[in-house]
Amino acid sequence: MIIEYTSPAIRDLEELRTYLAERSETGLRNVITDIQETALSVSHSLSKGRKTSHDEVFEKVSKKYGYLLPYYIKGNTIYILRVYHSSRKSLDYGKLISEK
Repeated sequence: MIIEYTSPAIRDLEELRTYLAERSETGLRNVITDIQETALSVSHSLSKGRKTSHDEVFEKVSKKYGYLLPYYIKGNTIYILRVYHSSRKSLDYGKLISEK
């Protein structure tokens, strides 16, 4: 399967990189690695992740740092909608799909 990050997810990653790079290069590498491994686990897993309020969208949570990766699958592509920390307010996944 192909993993594609949507524009909002790419912005999230850029903001995260900017924030963490100022604080700890090692921390940045660790968090980005955790997020990448979580995204890859979607394509290697038989389960779709946890359900959300939107039928087509599922979530995977990064194991070490608690980042949420909401995604949906269309054909052979996994679309990562956002990358955000689980402590943040929930997102409107229906709106995110329509913005893609």
